Amino acid sequence: MNRNAEALRTQVDAYLHGFDRVDVAGRFEGASSDGPVRLLSDQELLQATSSLSLLVRLAEAERVKLAGEIARRSETRDDTNLARTMGTNSPAGLLAQTAGIPRDQAGALTGLAVAVRPRESLDGTPLPATRAYVAAELATGDLDVSVAAALVRALRKVKDGLTPDEVDRLEAFLVDSTREGHTADALIEHFRQVPAYAHPDGNGPREEQLARQATVSKRKLDNGLTRWTLDLDPLTAGFFETALDANTSQRRFQLVLDDADRLDDKDLRPLNKRRVDGVHRMAKRVLKIDDGHLAGTAVTLLVTMSAESLRTGVGSALLPGCQETISAATARMLAAEAEIIPVVLGGDSQPLDLGTSRRFFSEAQRRAMAVRDQGCAGPNCDAPLSWCDAAHIEPAGHGATSVENGILLCWRCHRLHDEHGWQVRRDEGRWWWTPPPHVDPTGRRRPGGPVPRVELSA
Repeated sequence: MNRNAEALRTQVDAYLHGFDRVDVAGRFEGASSDGPVRLLSDQELLQATSSLSLLVRLAEAERVKLAGEIARRSETRDDTNLARTMGTNSPAGLLAQTAGIPRDQAGALTGLAVAVRPRESLDGTPLPATRAYVAAELATGDLDVSVAAALVRALRKVKDGLTPDEVDRLEAFLVDSTREGHTADALIEHFRQVPAYAHPDGNGPREEQLARQATVSKRKLDNGLTRWTLDLDPLTAGFFETALDANTSQRRFQLVLDDADRLDDKDLRPLNKRRVDGVHRMAKRVLKIDDGHLAGTAVTLLVTMSAESLRTGVGSALLPGCQETISAATARMLAAEAEIIPVVLGGDSQPLDLGTSRRFFSEAQRRAMAVRDQGCAGPNCDAPLSWCDAAHIEPAGHGATSVENGILLCWRCHRLHDEHGWQVRRDEGRWWWTPPPHVDPTGRRRPGGPVPRVELSA
């Protein structure tokens, strides 16, 4: 038996053995899994979920191999072309038909499969896969196929203009980032940003093109609602998201009572429902402004850039709250506007360490933490800047009211640190969270804050 099939069988056995404690004497023999699942402890339930998820990833990795072979056999231009023989016009079409999956999913799998399948030279000598690091991570079941496909797409977009060695180093760096415990959503969003990191000088023309394509449309629905559709360029989206997040934050319109029993008395509606309230507040505040000034939000839009980019106008700048990039030239032009605070990384700054005598963080400190943390720095949390408070790592009175002893946290993650025993520390510029033993006896630490930016010069 080949090692990949053996790994699948081993993982199936591991999943089945996870039910041994509740399935004594074959009490659930022939029954569905509903009964055993209900009797699992919390830790057993999470372990079973993890075990089955690994099994699914291993099976998906095998399907990627099969998709790669379907693509290989469909590359010829004669009657041996497998896809044409089976009545489809492409390998993705044949995979969609055979696997019973949507066409776009089959296309993504096929693109990934071609990148990670083994190659051969003209004389038949075996060669590694084009994306060998991704292939190795897939084979062990440590990488979800959707994350792998997003990674491969990012590398495909940046390879022009980089040397093959630079692309390989970038691939290795991105694969390493998938092992740190970030969510799949965070990784996919991070990979979407990779082209801007790798080719910052290319942001200018792209910005202008996107701005020309941006639209806002309005449609009256039969049920009396009005549907607005916004296709916004990065800068406009940055303004809009910053203002909307600020007006959607629970802290801005929910009272937190001193009664410990009422600390969870929060608005638990879905985010898309609470955003309606945010749009309502934004509109009312703008209408109240009498002097014609149109920026009504109390939250400032920060733009970060290097001192070199500020001087030359070459490179990119980051809108930390929404993780969008704009060109340095655009950022320099906007620096004179009152609604934007340019934060020059590496330049002179206001004094940020106020010692232990001050209880609350200053505005300058909160801005510095906003640039550093880019939102909530809690474990796998994507809460935006406007939902966050500046919190002490070491309690006020024991630790300094300084940027080094400060961290931006949303209400939920603040409670994890202050009330539920989660420990946080900063290690080599990264936030890491360790849960208490009753949450995770293994003590596996979780990353906090965004996935690290790509540094090709490292």
